Amino acid sequence: MTITVQLSPQIEETLVSQARERGMSMDAYVQTVIESAAVRQEMLATSPEDFEAALDELSAGSEQLPVLSPEAYSREGIYRDG
Repeated sequence: MTITVQLSPQIEETLVSQARERGMSMDAYVQTVIESAAVRQEMLATSPEDFEAALDELSAGSEQLPVLSPEAYSREGIYRDG
């Protein structure tokens, strides 16, 4: 679908700058911004039950992960100073 949008000069300048920073054309960048907003809105519309089901699916099999010792979470366990 093709649409035409009137932007203020400030918004246009911001979008052009952001597209340039990402090495993208203005068209491609605006498309990603719109698609991201649509996906984000869809995620916000997810029911608590669907969200919980997605988390259950994500965690499936995690019972088999090894249990880490408390030392694994300490600063000394993460960084080997010296």
